[in-house]
Amino acid sequence: MASPANGHKILHLHIIRSYAWYVGLACAGGLITLLLYTLPGVEFAYRSPPLHVAIETAASLIALLVAYLVAQRFRLRARLTSLLLVTAFAILSVTNLLFLAIPAALPGISAGRFSTWSALVGALLAAVVLTVAGFAPNIALPRPERALMLAVGGAAGALGVVAITMLALGDHLPLGLNPGLAPNAPNAPRFAGNPVLHAMQLVMMGLLAAAAAGFARRGMRRDDNLMKWVAGGLILAAFSRLDYFLFPSLYSDWVFIGDGFRLGSYVLLLVGAALEIHSYQHALARAVLLDERRRVARELHDGLAQELAFIGLQAKRLEAKGYVAEAEPISSAAQRGLDESRYAIAALTRSIDAPIDEAVAEEARAVAGRAGARVELALTRELEVGPESREAALRIVREAITNATRHGKAKLLRIELEGGPEMRLRVIDDGTGFNGEVTDAGFGLRSMRERAEGLGGTLHVESTPGGGTIVEAVLP
Repeated sequence: MASPANGHKILHLHIIRSYAWYVGLACAGGLITLLLYTLPGVEFAYRSPPLHVAIETAASLIALLVAYLVAQRFRLRARLTSLLLVTAFAILSVTNLLFLAIPAALPGISAGRFSTWSALVGALLAAVVLTVAGFAPNIALPRPERALMLAVGGAAGALGVVAITMLALGDHLPLGLNPGLAPNAPNAPRFAGNPVLHAMQLVMMGLLAAAAAGFARRGMRRDDNLMKWVAGGLILAAFSRLDYFLFPSLYSDWVFIGDGFRLGSYVLLLVGAALEIHSYQHALARAVLLDERRRVARELHDGLAQELAFIGLQAKRLEAKGYVAEAEPISSAAQRGLDESRYAIAALTRSIDAPIDEAVAEEARAVAGRAGARVELALTRELEVGPESREAALRIVREAITNATRHGKAKLLRIELEGGPEMRLRVIDDGTGFNGEVTDAGFGLRSMRERAEGLGGTLHVESTPGGGTIVEAVLP
């Protein structure tokens, strides 16, 4: 069948587009860095300690939001990857706030040395955890609440040790970078900071690039939007560390290109967090909708369907007493109403996100099964259809099978569903057939044709007495 190939093509195109986005992001980062460091007269530097405070505060809050959202994931699924992500973003949030934002806002003795080295160690620790998370097996952990408390507590303890150690060393720590040094000053050295400071930026750049590759692969494999945006954010974070290697403006009074890339990485994380929140809202709305649909289905089953079944039973009793002419229309109407109520109940309890091929198969088996007929299926998968075309297709399948089994006494039906510019649906039966020139009245064909044409489609019927019937609908 062509359907698996179509599905693979769609998947491959999706992967290619995703990788193209990552490659484009990396190329843009490299090009911007190259231009700013090579073109004369191009400057992107501002001496603004308050802007540093604002960037670090925003980064801290965004990292905390992402950590919280991933923590909710971990509570639901208890996956190791989520636990490591919570730990990494918790470390980043505390590092940005306590080691960068607050010392920059409240400078004091040795504040520059303390904030430089404590932030460096905190960021390195987060980069290591992110890299491990990008490639860790996605296994489920027992006792997730306990694991989450241990992980967050361990991260807090590690950062506490870092803070105490840096405070104890105080002025014995080397100066990371002259805070007043301008990145674009004439003849200013590019590698103006402590050699360890520069070397650690390269280490973190490598770790963050590796983590980005891991999360990009994980996001595309599982079609996980949050992981995809985390990967994009890590790409910009890796370029920020490259620029901090060239000039570590993070540890000075100046805001330079590295800070711009770093802020951009957190903006991408914020977009991913917003999409994650939207998915939670959608899931909640969907759950409420499904609960209401099930409630209505129960009401139909326990109320209307039972009353129609009772009316049909009473009509049968009247027929048995000889009132055939009077009872037969009542019995037929009750049966049609009961069939409609059963269809409504099935539609209300059916998953609204089920693919069209699964919905058609379920509907065909249900309707044919009640009449004792067999069904053969030839359905293309991965078809994309709108809700109106989906509902029309299911109605046509139901009506065609009902006609075939009730009027044509069919015992075998073949259902075909094909994709393309338009969806093509066929219902083929082995029933008694009818004269193709008769009117639609009495066979339910008129309603099917009106349903198809109302959407801009067509319905074609072929039938001969004794030769079965083919109902073909083409829907947009």
